[in-house]
Amino acid sequence: MDMATASVVVAAITAVGAIIVAFVQKSRKENHTDHAMVMNAVDRLSHTMDRVEGKVDSHIDWHLKEAAHGRTVRRNKVGGRKAS
Repeated sequence: MDMATASVVVAAITAVGAIIVAFVQKSRKENHTDHAMVMNAVDRLSHTMDRVEGKVDSHIDWHLKEAAHGRTVRRNKVGGRKAS
């Protein structure tokens, strides 16, 4: 192979390599952006779950404290109907 052909082959390999590197870098940047969006959503979901967990825990505690023989106490009811 002569010098001119070798130079063209090397230049072509370099160009293809540069294009591949550009695509990889772009996908890494998009992946970083997507990862940040997912982490933000997971963080918001975590805070929501903490709030719901607290509400469920307090509701269960209410049932445990207010229960009488396994049944909750009826409030403001007269004869099976709410008092007016």
